[in-house]
Amino acid sequence: MRRRRRRDDDVFSEINIVPFTDVCLVLLIIFMITANFIATGQGLNIELPTAATALPETQGQVVVFITAAGEVYLNADRVQPEGLARRLSDAAEQDPEMTVIVSADRKVPYERVVDVLDAVRTAGVSYLALAAEEQQP
Repeated sequence: MRRRRRRDDDVFSEINIVPFTDVCLVLLIIFMITANFIATGQGLNIELPTAATALPETQGQVVVFITAAGEVYLNADRVQPEGLARRLSDAAEQDPEMTVIVSADRKVPYERVVDVLDAVRTAGVSYLALAAEEQQP
């Protein structure tokens, strides 16, 4: 059996798709992790206070974030405090058993938290929770 040597001017007829597949999988993993942070609001820089009785957050809840700068976010969307009650009441009409979790940075003035709590109650939401990190023993 004679092996034919490849000359430099021969056409390369094979394509190696392994590197392409590796790049695609890495991009898919990056997209999945980024999408998870965006969907859960993890991209916001919020330092939660700690509490000994803190419980894990359950999925399917509406979360209101208050950043250290006093900005209010409903899930991942920035909202004006005046429009928060209207948006929450629209969501409460669709799901009367909805729970609103207020996640405020520990440096937020108390008045801002009370304004958000008042908007939640004005919207007619029955179930309200305050987010906190579990205290380490």
